[in-house]
Amino acid sequence: MSRQSREEHSALLAFVNSFKLSRPVRTFDALSDGKALMEVMAIIDPSHFKNAAGRQSLGSSPASRSSENWVLKMNTLKRLHRLLVSYPLPSPHPPNLGTSSLPEPNFSAIARSPTTVEGAMNLVQLCRLCLAAGVLGPGNEKVIATIQSFEEGTMASLMKSIEEVMRTLPQDGEQGDGEVMGRSGSPPSPTVPTQRIERDKLLQENDELRTRCEQMMEQVAEMSSVLEEAKVERDEAMASLAASRDTGNPRHSLPMSSESERLRAELTKTEEALQQTEVELERHTGLVADLTKTVEELTAAAAETSKLKDQLDEYRHTAERLQKSENVIEKYKKKLEESAGLRRELRSLEEENAQLVNTNTKLEADIKSVGASKSLLDEYRSQVDILERRTAEQANEIVELQNQIEDAHLQLATLEQEAEKDREELHLHQERAKEADLSGDRSISMARDTSGGSSDDKPTLDDELEAMADDKATAETRTSLKLRVKALERQLAQMKGVASGDNRLSALQTLLEDANRSRDRYQLDYLEAHRTNLRLETTLQKIRSGSDNSQASVALKARVEELEAELDALRNEAQVAEREKDKVQLELSVAREDLELVDKDQLVMLSTLRDRAKAEYERTDVRLEDLKQQVEHLRQKDRLHLEEIKKLLMDKVDMQSASITQREKDLSREREFGDLKAALAAKGLPIETQNQIMELHERNSSLQTEITSLNEQIRELRLSKGNRLDASAFEEAQKSYEQQISTLKSDLLQARASTSELEQRYGTEQKLMLSAWHNLGQRVMRDHLAVAGTGKRHQRPATSSWLGRQRRYVS
Repeated sequence: MSRQSREEHSALLAFVNSFKLSRPVRTFDALSDGKALMEVMAIIDPSHFKNAAGRQSLGSSPASRSSENWVLKMNTLKRLHRLLVSYPLPSPHPPNLGTSSLPEPNFSAIARSPTTVEGAMNLVQLCRLCLAAGVLGPGNEKVIATIQSFEEGTMASLMKSIEEVMRTLPQDGEQGDGEVMGRSGSPPSPTVPTQRIERDKLLQENDELRTRCEQMMEQVAEMSSVLEEAKVERDEAMASLAASRDTGNPRHSLPMSSESERLRAELTKTEEALQQTEVELERHTGLVADLTKTVEELTAAAAETSKLKDQLDEYRHTAERLQKSENVIEKYKKKLEESAGLRRELRSLEEENAQLVNTNTKLEADIKSVGASKSLLDEYRSQVDILERRTAEQANEIVELQNQIEDAHLQLATLEQEAEKDREELHLHQERAKEADLSGDRSISMARDTSGGSSDDKPTLDDELEAMADDKATAETRTSLKLRVKALERQLAQMKGVASGDNRLSALQTLLEDANRSRDRYQLDYLEAHRTNLRLETTLQKIRSGSDNSQASVALKARVEELEAELDALRNEAQVAEREKDKVQLELSVAREDLELVDKDQLVMLSTLRDRAKAEYERTDVRLEDLKQQVEHLRQKDRLHLEEIKKLLMDKVDMQSASITQREKDLSREREFGDLKAALAAKGLPIETQNQIMELHERNSSLQTEITSLNEQIRELRLSKGNRLDASAFEEAQKSYEQQISTLKSDLLQARASTSELEQRYGTEQKLMLSAWHNLGQRVMRDHLAVAGTGKRHQRPATSSWLGRQRRYVS
């Protein structure tokens, strides 16, 4: 049992004991008979629970039997549950607790085994209903006051129990909807409350009859016990009578016969009373059966009435919806009427417009009829002069646009050259990637083939350094080419405005559009080539890394992806800016076409639009230049990052190859150690000499590894410093290392000689021990044969143990 359930049991027990009961309840299981709960509910509302007092008084006479009879307990609990379900509640709450969604408790489990989990849960449910009925009922002030007088823990657990019951009841909104529906719709049928009243009356009568039936059953049990006692007394009397007849004493026979007659008369009376009680019990059981049938019929009728009520509620809802739809239809009708009025007003306005048009045509005819005056001619001349000036300005603008188109052609030529160069560079990168793949495969195969790791078997480092030098040279050529391209662009910008042409504006516009298209196409080709180059580089890096997923490579790859995303975003911004530039150029072309109009206001508007377009064009040019600079800066950063990544990947490849070689060396060393141990164990050398030999071998191997590492360092120093070491210093170092090697070799020879001497000495010792053991065995066998030959069988044989032999030799 959990702590929460124990607290709830103790709280409910405290609530029950807070009332003045005839017998206080000590444990929670004692509530399973329903008497204490009936008494509590009778104290709360004696009018509804009016038969509780009589039921309580009945249990005093046969208390020992009724407490053990689970059928009586179950009937009491059922009666209590029916009274709780039919208990009327005030108006803010539901009409009764029968509207709750709680299932009916298992009364047999409560009556038979209240200590089990199922029985305790059902008993808790029944106690919760009693608590909720007391709190929600009409006289709830006393109950609430008693709950508030408890401690905080008990009060909290009781409030939780009440909340559990309240959750199963219908909410106030649903009740309010039902009440509104009841008010708005037709009045309910008068049969439902009358049926409920009849059902309540029948239930009360059924409860009364059940109490009477229980009383009769108790009386029957008492009479049956009395009958059994009388039968026992009769048997005893008959036995005594038979004994007296056997003895033949007439003085004892008379009183015994009278006593037997009296007992027979009482027995007949008790049998008649028992028959009468059985008849009454049958009559009452029949009445109870009839009442149960009527209750079942009424419950079915109540279920039908609830269904009909639900249907009635649905019909009311549909009626409300229909009413709302009718209201909406009326609103739409009003709107249609209003729209009809608007149509009439529109027609009247159209008629007025037609009249105004007619008057306007008349006025225009009158104006045309009037001859052109001199003032109009002067105005026309002034307009013609203005138009001629503007045409001259337009011619100048056309010349400027021709210059810009030529500049665009030059830029296109430069872009084509750059594209050719990029293609060549891409081709070179592809060839270099192939060469790097081949060289990487060769270096990996050579690193795997080398097991000893000597100084002359690793020529890949020089090749890698040469490749890095080639990469630096290619990077320098790219930067120089970029500088040259920028210088040429500056020269072209200075030489703007020199060339001039006589082509028309439309031809210039078409050429400009063709140039823009070709530029976009070449830019797309360049971007595609750059992406392919990046893909090849990533594949090369993957091949070199050997599909290793270390944290450093993952972080670098993530950084490269972020840089590529930023570069793509900047390129998209540049494309958007170029699109805006194209839009502005289109607007300028449209404005130039509109210059053919003669109206002065339109010309002023066109001039303002031209000024705005020029300003926008300049802004877009500035923004485009900034974006180009940003793109160039990001490209340089990207190249730097790629170079760093290449360096890191090369270092990683070197580390992997070094680790592989080291692992192979360790494996070979362990193999040698294992072979040496096996050889020493086969020779039968002692453990000390084996350990010494192993230590010498390990020292030799460590010194060899140091020598190889020193040789590698010398080679690296040669490569890094460019053979700047003096020959004398190198020769001295070489001589010192050779001396160390010679000393180590002499130590190794000495160790081998010592081990051979030890092996020979141990071999001789082993031979001597075997011969001594053989001689000792022969002596023991001779002693046994001598003892057996003398015939002294009764004596004990000579001891063959070492201590016995020593004692014998001493004696």
